[in-house]
Amino acid sequence: MSRPKKPPYAVDPHNCGCTECILGDYVSLREATDRQIALLLTGQLGNNTGTEFRITVQWSLSGDFRPGPPTVESVLVTADLWDGPTLTWDLTSQLDGPLGRMFDPSATDDR
Repeated sequence: MSRPKKPPYAVDPHNCGCTECILGDYVSLREATDRQIALLLTGQLGNNTGTEFRITVQWSLSGDFRPGPPTVESVLVTADLWDGPTLTWDLTSQLDGPLGRMFDPSATDDR
């Protein structure tokens, strides 16, 4: 994982109130933004959550006989918490960045 230049550096459990979360070095899961969850999924933020995420991707395929791969229409991430509500993030607005490259068959892996 490459550490970002500015905090937060990781996402902590949903009910966390540690010093790092208070100072802004980490963010608790319940306060994480769509962008921060996208960065977590692409390995740019650490995952300290201990939470299982469900990722639902909706694809579309052109019906006009043009060759080509399917297109990602939406990405929804949910986390069912054992002691709280289900948290949901709609990451569709994040598809122009690293998250979109995860679903792009033409993207190359630069690692």
